[in-house]
Amino acid sequence: MTLTSASDLTSFVHGEPDAVRDRLLWGMRDVPFPPKPISLHPVLLPAGVYTELHTAAGAVLDALVRVARRLGRDRDERLAALGIDPATTPLFVADEAWEWRYAASIARPDAFVTPDGIKFIEYNAGGGVGAAVQTQLLADAWVDDIYAGRGLFAYRPFEARADMFEAMAAREGTARAVVLMGSVADLVRGVSSTRYFDAEVDHLRRRGMDAAFFEPSDLLDGIFEPGGRLRYPIGLRHFTVQEWSELGVDWSPVGTAIEAGCQLVSSETSSLLYNKKLLGVASEGQPGMNDADRELLERYLPWTRIVGDREVTYDGSRHALPELLHARQERFLLKGATGMKGEQVLMGRDATTAEWAAAITEAVTSGEWVVQERVESLRFPMTVRYDTGAVATDQVAPVLGPFVIGGQPAGCLARYFPDGADGVVSVERHGAAQNIAVAANR
Repeated sequence: MTLTSASDLTSFVHGEPDAVRDRLLWGMRDVPFPPKPISLHPVLLPAGVYTELHTAAGAVLDALVRVARRLGRDRDERLAALGIDPATTPLFVADEAWEWRYAASIARPDAFVTPDGIKFIEYNAGGGVGAAVQTQLLADAWVDDIYAGRGLFAYRPFEARADMFEAMAAREGTARAVVLMGSVADLVRGVSSTRYFDAEVDHLRRRGMDAAFFEPSDLLDGIFEPGGRLRYPIGLRHFTVQEWSELGVDWSPVGTAIEAGCQLVSSETSSLLYNKKLLGVASEGQPGMNDADRELLERYLPWTRIVGDREVTYDGSRHALPELLHARQERFLLKGATGMKGEQVLMGRDATTAEWAAAITEAVTSGEWVVQERVESLRFPMTVRYDTGAVATDQVAPVLGPFVIGGQPAGCLARYFPDGADGVVSVERHGAAQNIAVAANR
């Protein structure tokens, strides 16, 4: 694979760094976005890699849906198979066919481009999928403005979501009217403006749809017309019940809206897809899986298993799983089944022997963790401007997040440490930079 070199970037990055910074920060105003240091260009991917990230993300997502459906004969059995407490998933509707139709509506896996190809290390699906707004605004800034005419290409989340809503309204026989369900309280970095939501509302209105955003406390007053008719029959979910409960945000108005007929995407069945234990089942294989799915998942998923006191096959041999983890600590990392934003992740290479042993004991006892073989990203050059005004180029190891929305490719988030460090990459918890990846010279 041929990657853009640091010398190529010297000619690519044009204009004054301060001007690039100012345009970027203007475009990202009033949305959660790390203000420093400022990257001076997107992650540049060969066009074939950018395309494969999105097509493979969609294909693996489809396979995960098939794996999830085989977990049991009905919803209760499937939740039980992954150890999901039904109390944590209160927004199911009775129509299971509808639930499955929109379970995979919005997804964004985390991926590395490795020496062995693309590997998806986890799948984010449903209301917990963040950064679609940042991905859209960054594409607008880099592709349409700062580097306009330089041969860059990026898919756009807002376009894919609008297409999805158009198709949904036609299929379900509803008005083309969408309500965004989220809360400014759920945004980070001191953001108090509603621009994060308003940007997409404006886009949907330009597409000829009726659209609005309401805080949960205003939702029920906003979605009904006089006489009680539901004005917005489609809802876009910008939250998880878990996060709102932790923040003290009352999610019950959403349940009332669903009972009144508002169809919320992604559906609550998406909770099966983002549970990391599903990746363990998919990686290990299950009865009824066809050869095409086995080959696809083996190609794109790193070795992943649900942690327990059991035997597994690794590197061609059978092992007691706890003993394998103790013996080859540096090869593996542990992940909580429902952890988000870099939480509940422990890399064996970064832990002491005692920390690793304690984590293994907890994982085996609880049954709520997966173990994954560590994979490493290829390095990509990235030029940044620091607070001092200094400009430097380092080789970074980005976690890439190709969006799949309504079955379409929808843009690619990128997160990395600007100084080239690697480890658990998280914007909120560990201060990683947030950017996008684009296709160069498409």
